Amino acid sequence: MQRWCRTILNIAIEEMLHMCLACNLLTAVGGAPHLRRPNLPSSPRAYPPSFRLALIPFSREAVAMFEFIERPLDMVKADQDAIGATAHPLQTRLSDIFSSAREYRSQGQLYLGIEDGLGYLSQKYGEAKLFLGPPESQITGTDFDLPGLIRVTDLETAGKALEGIVAQGEGAKGATKDSHYGKFHAILEEYDEILKEDPNFEPGRPVVNNPYSMLPGDISDETQISLIDDALSVDVSNLFDGCYEIMMQMFGRLFLQGGESRQELTKLADITVRLMTSVIGPLGEALTTLPAGPSHPGLKAGASFRFSRDVNTPPDQASAWELFIERLKELSAYTGFIQSDESLSAVLDRVRGSLSGCADQLDDVRQQT
Repeated sequence: MQRWCRTILNIAIEEMLHMCLACNLLTAVGGAPHLRRPNLPSSPRAYPPSFRLALIPFSREAVAMFEFIERPLDMVKADQDAIGATAHPLQTRLSDIFSSAREYRSQGQLYLGIEDGLGYLSQKYGEAKLFLGPPESQITGTDFDLPGLIRVTDLETAGKALEGIVAQGEGAKGATKDSHYGKFHAILEEYDEILKEDPNFEPGRPVVNNPYSMLPGDISDETQISLIDDALSVDVSNLFDGCYEIMMQMFGRLFLQGGESRQELTKLADITVRLMTSVIGPLGEALTTLPAGPSHPGLKAGASFRFSRDVNTPPDQASAWELFIERLKELSAYTGFIQSDESLSAVLDRVRGSLSGCADQLDDVRQQT
């Protein structure tokens, strides 16, 4: 289980690299980095009808969900061929039309479509007109220690960025043991072997599906989520969501880079990593040990990663940094108000100190520059 945890953590770090590369691609062609996403569970329109991305306990189902997302291109094609063989001729023709325009059945297909589109636009307008975004506004290895994080300035570097995303696991052609699909598949194989010996094997804590302290604004059907109703768990969940939002807003500022000095950008990057490791991580783990409440007997709460605000920050640097400092201080104060037992209090004390320390560091850098 510890090995599985390390594997999944490494995949998560690589996914952060992919997010940075995707944002660099957007910046390179004059677009804006895109960090906003719908709250989970996903809309049934986002994936094939039989699949839905959701927040569920670590289980065989959870691993299979991620294995499905990372399917290699040849496996997706085999599925499409099987569907096409049994489909009505009209359905097949309509599927071809919509697939070429809008509908992608894997992430690999999506990235190949992006690569084709960039090649077409380069021929139509020329690389200089296509890649008109300022390279200095992109995230690089100077900001995050992520091997393979490059600036996108032309068609060649765009191809390298897309290749880096796809080769590590976003639906590359063929499955390798080092791809994300290969790693999830290996976990599933081990999982099944253990289940043969111990059918009651449950490596994850019994958390509720799609846990929320309140109904997200973009989810209208309460039956899709589990509203936790333990008072302490609600407080910690609200704290987690607030910290997650401000961390993502700081990410957004890093991708925007609207006038910050190199010293300021380095500190902003350092603090987002600190928030991940010393705030988001401990609070998320703590939530899986807290009760979900009377409505969910015997089950635990969990992190919702809820968005209630826009990820974008004010375009003015002074306003954005004032927002960061103010929010971090408010969240630190809110942490101090939460009443809990001794074990959770130790976690909350560390989180409170980290939030306050992050606010002070940002304030110090702002005054120096």
